[in-house]
Amino acid sequence: MTSSAKPSLNSPWDSRHNNFDALRILLALLVLASHCMPLATGTEEREWVARWTHHQLTGGAISVDLFFVMSGFMITASMERSKSAWQFAQRRIARIYPGFLVCALLGFFVFAQIGHAELLPRLSARIGDFLLETLRLREFTYSHAFAHNIYDGRAINGSVWSIQYECWCYVGVMLLGVVGLLKQRVWPLLFFVGSLALSVMFLVRGWVFGGKFLGVLLGSPQLWARLLPYYLAGVVFYLYRRQIPHSAALALLAVIACVVAARVPFGVAALFPMAGSYLVFYLAYAKWLPLTQAGRFGDFSYGLYLYAFPIQQTIVMLHGGAMSPAILFVEATPLVLLLSVASWYGVERRFLRPGRRHETIAQGMKEAVS
Repeated sequence: MTSSAKPSLNSPWDSRHNNFDALRILLALLVLASHCMPLATGTEEREWVARWTHHQLTGGAISVDLFFVMSGFMITASMERSKSAWQFAQRRIARIYPGFLVCALLGFFVFAQIGHAELLPRLSARIGDFLLETLRLREFTYSHAFAHNIYDGRAINGSVWSIQYECWCYVGVMLLGVVGLLKQRVWPLLFFVGSLALSVMFLVRGWVFGGKFLGVLLGSPQLWARLLPYYLAGVVFYLYRRQIPHSAALALLAVIACVVAARVPFGVAALFPMAGSYLVFYLAYAKWLPLTQAGRFGDFSYGLYLYAFPIQQTIVMLHGGAMSPAILFVEATPLVLLLSVASWYGVERRFLRPGRRHETIAQGMKEAVS
């Protein structure tokens, strides 16, 4: 059980005027832009972030990692402000499931048809699989979807893989709150340090573990080794926010660390969870960055993330299976934006509490992302 008391705004990291909405939209667009290269050309070898970081990262990977950082921060705030674990769980379910369900249904009944995926002859059995995978927040496995596109993943929505990991992180934060470890800040800090060391070891040793029962249920150990340090970095940053200064000098140091990390072997795994976290929070609360009103019309980042991949796959198909990445970005972005707006107003907003339907993160950290 967590306390419902709301801490006083006595640090810059508690400000209700921040740039989280803008940053999340920009990161979602970066995912779209990064995916243009493999979807349009069949390879990400020429993706600019991949080349610059010696293929340690892509623009899409950076975006997902920083999404996890911000989520760790805001979900911990939400848990701290919730009256109970049940209230916290209800709010998280209402935020993540409705938009995902509608996107999954569109994938099954619309994009699967557009991409000529094979659902027959046992459609009834496949519906059962679809419902199970949707409950698990995973993409349903389609046969031969967009088979003539140059990208050989044959996926309709290759972006949604991260959402199940996000959901399990929600469960983890809830459990930390229930057993009282969020109040004993040293434990999340130790968990972060341990996860960071384990992440580096996975890369140095080249560890690859199979998909036994826990892997099927919880996800890939390799992906957990990558993602968990970022999420815990956000958790720790929130818990220690009153001891961390908002400093341009530290932000510059973080930029330097990110540049170094991108150029040395294993540098991203070792340095980016810390340096990238500080940098994203510095920008989120930078008063000189006037983006606090970016979410005044709604929170469109989730819809952007959900619908970019199938729209891009469809456009590439209409161009004969391959095309210019730049043209793909230009053609896909407005369509994805329209779908994300429709998702927010038609689906996501309707399942939030009345006060949250017109309130965004930029307008009030007082309820975090509840």
